[in-house]
Amino acid sequence: MYMIIDVAKCVGCFNCMISCKDEHVGNSWLPYTQEQQKHDQKWINPVKHERGAAPFTEMNFVTGLCFHCENAACAKAQPNSVNRRKDGVVLLDAEKAKGNKALVASCPYGKISWNEELETAQKCTMCAHLLDGGWKEPRCVQACPLRALSVVSCDEAEFEEMKKSQQLEPLTDGKNAPRVYYRNLYKLNTCFISGALAVKEGGIEKAAGDAEVRLFKDGKLVTMAATDFFGEFKIDRLPKNSGKYEVECSVDGYEPVKCAVTVTDESPNLDVIVFG
Repeated sequence: MYMIIDVAKCVGCFNCMISCKDEHVGNSWLPYTQEQQKHDQKWINPVKHERGAAPFTEMNFVTGLCFHCENAACAKAQPNSVNRRKDGVVLLDAEKAKGNKALVASCPYGKISWNEELETAQKCTMCAHLLDGGWKEPRCVQACPLRALSVVSCDEAEFEEMKKSQQLEPLTDGKNAPRVYYRNLYKLNTCFISGALAVKEGGIEKAAGDAEVRLFKDGKLVTMAATDFFGEFKIDRLPKNSGKYEVECSVDGYEPVKCAVTVTDESPNLDVIVFG
C-alpha cells in the first residue's frame, strides 16, 4: 500500500487531522496502538507553506505523517520494537513502545511522538485496525473532501510506473524508501515569477489579457506564458536561487518591455507593467 498526497488539491481544511483524532483519541486499538493523546500529538498534520511576494502570493499545505519507510531508521535502531507488514504498513509494537523514548529519537523525520499521558511512543498506523477489518483506506483518506489524499495497492513495479507518469516525489531524499509520495511537490521546492500587464488608454489603465510573456536566461528562451483575463501572469517551477532572468512582455500595438529579475529562495513579483 502506498499513500499519495496532492499538494495542489489540499486547502488546509484539517479534516485529515480531525478524523485521525476522532478515530484514536479515547479509543485504544490494541494490539495496534493505544489511544492517542488529545493535545500535542499530531499523527498527521498539514503544514502551511507560503511563497510569492505581495500582492501575488500563494498558500499551500504539505501534509506530513509517518512515511512507512521500507528502509526505516526506527526499525534499524530498534528492530524488536518495529514491525513492517507485508502491505508496507510500519507499526510500533505497542508493548515495547511503553517507556521507550528512544523510539521517538530514532525517527530522523520527527514522525514518532511521545504520549506523555500513557508514557509511550506512538505514530500513524495507517489505520491498520480498519484495513484489517475490511476498510479500503484509512480514516484520513476517507475524510478528505477534495481527495488530496489517496491510497493505492499495487506491486513495486506498478508503482514505479505510476511515479514516472504522475511525477510523484518523496518529501525526503528517498533513501528511506518511503511509502508516502507527493504530487505537485514543486509548490514547496521551486519559485515562480509573477506580474501583471496593463495598457493605458485615455488616462485609464486596462488589463492586457492574452498578452505574451517570454522568459530568458543567459539570452536563451526558457519558457513562454500568456496573461489571463486580469492581465496577470505566472511563470512557475523555477529552481530556487537560480539567479538572473529577463522577462520580455509583448502587447499588440506596443513596443515590447523587458525587465530583469532575480530568483533567490523567494518568488519575485514584477508588479504592474503599464504600456502606453
